[in-house]
Formats: sequence, C-alpha cells, structure tokens
Amino acid sequence: MRHASLGSIMLRPAALVVLLVGCADAGIADDSEVTSEAPLIGVDGSHDQADRSCNVVLRDLRRNSIGFSYESVGSSWVWQGTVEISEAALGEGLVPQVLYQSGSDPAWHRATATPVSEPATPGYARFTVRLTEGLPGPGMSGTALGNTRIQVVPYLPLAAGGRLFDHNRHPSDFDNYLVTSPEFAISSAAAVCAPPAGPTRAKLTFAADFSERREGVLAPGGDVTISYDPARLPTCRNGQGGNPLWDITAHVQFEPGGERRDVSVRDAAATLAVPATARGVTLWFENTSTSGCQTWDSNLGQNYHFNTLTPPQWMGEVRNLITRDGDDACDGGGLATLSFNFGTWARQRAFHTNLCFQVYEPGLTDRDDPDLWQALDVSLHYRFVGQTAWTTLPVNFDRRTGNNARYRMSWRELDPFRTYHCPEVAPHPSQDGMYAEVQLEYYIVVNGGELRPAPGAAFAATFADYPDGFWHTGGCGL
Repeated sequence: MRHASLGSIMLRPAALVVLLVGCADAGIADDSEVTSEAPLIGVDGSHDQADRSCNVVLRDLRRNSIGFSYESVGSSWVWQGTVEISEAALGEGLVPQVLYQSGSDPAWHRATATPVSEPATPGYARFTVRLTEGLPGPGMSGTALGNTRIQVVPYLPLAAGGRLFDHNRHPSDFDNYLVTSPEFAISSAAAVCAPPAGPTRAKLTFAADFSERREGVLAPGGDVTISYDPARLPTCRNGQGGNPLWDITAHVQFEPGGERRDVSVRDAAATLAVPATARGVTLWFENTSTSGCQTWDSNLGQNYHFNTLTPPQWMGEVRNLITRDGDDACDGGGLATLSFNFGTWARQRAFHTNLCFQVYEPGLTDRDDPDLWQALDVSLHYRFVGQTAWTTLPVNFDRRTGNNARYRMSWRELDPFRTYHCPEVAPHPSQDGMYAEVQLEYYIVVNGGELRPAPGAAFAATFADYPDGFWHTGGCGL
C-alpha cells in the first residue's frame, strides 16, 4: 500500500518533468502562497520530482456553475476542482498547489488549495482549488474559445524548495493536464489512485479489459471500495454545456442479510461499509442517461460475487529456520517468540533462511483447494527499528501439513545488508563492537486477524554484518 508512509515511495529523478513550467517560475502570479516547513520523508526535497505513488492527485476540475451561467472574476471564468493528497503527505504538513497557463499567454499562475470538510477518498485528504485569473471568459468569441488550451499542473511544494508533481494519471514526463473545448473540464477517473486496500479494507476493481479482481481483505465490519472503469459501459452518453447527463450505478447487495446499496461509480470509486453479518457481496452495474438509454454489466446475467474473508479459527507455529542442511524448508526451526539473529554466516552459507507459520480453518485448509490463495489473504507486516510506518509484504502458500495450510517466506528478501542494497535505517554497533546491526520487528495478518507473540506486541529479529561491508563502502552514506 503505499499510502502508509512517504518513506516507502520510490521516485525516480524527474529533471524533465516540468520543463513546460520551469522556465515560467519567474513570472508566476500568486493567488495565494503556502510554505510547508515539514520534510518529505524519503524524498530529496531540494529537487523537482514526479509523483506516481498517489501522494498528490487532481480528481476533477471544471467551470464553476451558478444557476444557468458560470462564475467569473473580472474577465475570467472561475475553474474549481478537487485535489487530494495522501494521509502521509497531510501528516507532514504539506498543502497542494496548482500551476496553470492559458492559450498563448506565457504567464503561469499559481493557486493554493484549501482543505474542505466533505468526505475524502479513504486514505486521502481532500482540498479544493479555484483558478481565477488569466483564463477564458464570457467575452471571448466561439472561435477563440474553441482554440483555447489550459494547462494544469498540480503539485506539492516541499520544504527544501523542490516540488512533487502529480503524474498519476498522465505518466509521461511531458504530459500536463489539459482543459479544452467543448467540455472545458477534467473529469474524475475512478481507477486512478483508488483507496488503498488494508487488513479490513478491500478494493474491487472492474477494469476496462473486463477483468475483475479483489485487493485487500473483504472483511465483515470493514469497508469495500468499488473501482469501476466507465469504458466497460460506453453506450449511454449525452451531456449539455460540458455537464454529463448520464450515470453508471453500482448495485451492491450484501448476503445473507440482503442489505442493498446503489451508488454512482461514474466519476470516482465508491466506498461502502460492510455489514458485520455479511458473508458475501453481489454486484451488477447499470448505465443510464436522460435520453432513456440503459445498458447493463452483470456478468452475462450471473452478476459478480465476492466472499468475505474472516480470520481463520487458528494461527500459529511461527518458526524461523536458519540452517545449511535440512530436506524440509520449515521443519526444525526455532520458535519466533525467541528473537533470531541473521548474521554473516546465514547470509553466506545458509541454505534455508525461512519464516514459516501455519493456519487452520475447517472446511478450507483441511482439504486440497487450488483456490486457497483467494480465500486466505496472508501478509507480513514489518518495520526496522527506527521507522514509524509498517510495510506490508504478501506471504505465499507453501503446502498443506495435516489439516493446516503452511506459509513460508525467506528472510533474504528483507535482509538490510544484502548485496547492492542500502539499509533502510542506519546500523548501530553490536554490543561487542564487532558487527553492525539492524533490528526488525514483525507480525502476521491473515484475513484481518493478527498473529503476534502477545496482544499489541511484535516478533523480533536482528540482522548483522561486518562494519566495512558493501553498505558502508558502496555509497550508501551510512
């Protein structure tokens, strides 16, 4: 998930991202100005960068309607829209801004967004932005309006002078948002930066290629987000004055209680609470317009069905096996309640370096089932000591053992001292001073149920390396 902390975002340098606007900074006119003093964790705040990790995203933008006309300021119409930023960005005190430029006028203008009280997309904070000057207005001819192009560039200003630009909908380094005739609007895109999945949050994605998938855990008492691509139902389309006069409705029915919700998914993903008694959900979609058009997406009349995932009846046998020998990838490992050490010997010579655990659910794990991976959502939650945010890593099914399902992952995947890798946190000397060490804490989640050594506690591991290892000499700066 990627919204838990900005420390986990991976951004490549984007010196070319804003060539279109970079030369205009000296002439930018401020609508308002806000400077953040908080650092953006994990990002070099002194440079401009492209955000493709949903830390800042323009949801929509259009002329602000007032009755049968549009709001204007001076000779310009007013464009108003929604910008959302991740909760992690909000926690760091960041406020989105928008650069914009119209037609042949070389001047770029800047507007600062303001927070709003309306509900945001889960996992985000919502802001509204108003563009009020240097724009087309009611005095322009139809020909001039038809040739007008407005460039829009949302971004987060960073404390060290850099900027994080929204490239979540248009990934190319040279693509800005464009507002053009006749709609003069940027419509919502439900599939872009949809709510993140989590231990009690599921996302059901209905893609343009007519595939469907679930992410996260569809848990009773949690919530579910429905992300629907309107390209699946392209028939019923009509509008007036740039405003759509059509809709796509998701019909959602929870079972066995029959609770029914009908929500629009035309402009944005819809998030619903899952009843505590729900054991499944059935969905179908309807496209309508004011012209009387009506079409359906209902899995050829069968509708779409997803089962809820409930925590298994039992989870346990959490063991770590670090050995050079052994025919089985898990047998004989030490209990995870005892912290283990992953040192230079394990790194260089161990054949098995595995975390293993077992899960039991009657009628599910006690029989062979090729779809078991769909019924159990299994993940490792970990962080290195010194980090505040937890990172989630899926854990793969290994095999059945008795009536249990066994899961396994290799600690080599997370070894902070692995070759050509810089540790996530600065190592510290071991007690005897012979090694550099990094501690890690972790716990396991299966269908939203947590497997810990004690309530609220975490398992622990220590990774060690020689003080002059690659991480020290390889340009990591530690």
